[in-house]
Amino acid sequence: MITRMTAGAFLSCGDKVLMMKRGLHKELGAGLWAGIGGHLEMDDIANPRALDLIEACYREVYEEIGIARDDIKDLRLRYIAIKKSGNKISIHYHHFGEVKSEIPLPKCDEGEFHWIAREKLLDLPMATIVKDAVKHWIKKTNDEKVYCIAISPQGDSTVVSAV
Repeated sequence: MITRMTAGAFLSCGDKVLMMKRGLHKELGAGLWAGIGGHLEMDDIANPRALDLIEACYREVYEEIGIARDDIKDLRLRYIAIKKSGNKISIHYHHFGEVKSEIPLPKCDEGEFHWIAREKLLDLPMATIVKDAVKHWIKKTNDEKVYCIAISPQGDSTVVSAV
């Protein structure tokens, strides 16, 4: 069994959300839109009792786009998405927060960064687990609960419960 764990953030500034259109060369989600983040490091998961998902998310955001922790406010884990496909289990930790201002968007070999108006987010092609998290968040922006998203082997998903 192969386990893949990622931490990512959807960062708002006013009515816009920072998104990345993944490069067509990417193995996962090629050409799809996603938040900012990446795979957890071995150091992150070496001691599961000490796993700090927020810290891992801050690091991933800084590595991807250079936004420092001090420039992000109210970063919170909101969704845990779990998918089993064949011999792979993917666990995605989706965080949501805010930035003080729209930063200039750097070039990135992972894809292209864009500020997207909140009302246009659901028009973008996204992986099911990303779209379900974003759709639910738009409806419950001020909700502070953490939700679980379950994905069936057929690719159907739903926000199933608050954790």
